[in-house]
Amino acid sequence: MDPSSIIFIVFMGVVVLVYFIFSGRGRRAGRNVCTRCSGTGEVNEKWPDPNAPGGWHRLEGVCPKCKGKGRVN
Repeated sequence: MDPSSIIFIVFMGVVVLVYFIFSGRGRRAGRNVCTRCSGTGEVNEKWPDPNAPGGWHRLEGVCPKCKGKGRVN
């Protein structure tokens, strides 16, 4: 291999690395959108309370599954 082909391979590696850093793909690897809040980080839910007739459990505010980030690991 001549030196120009080695320089080209190194240059392409640097280009790919810079692309991943600036596109944000390196930070989001392995992270999925939260299914409870659909990625918003906020929830507003209510469901029947079986212990109290006519009563409701309420959950409003920050999503407890992702802690308001909208993504889970």
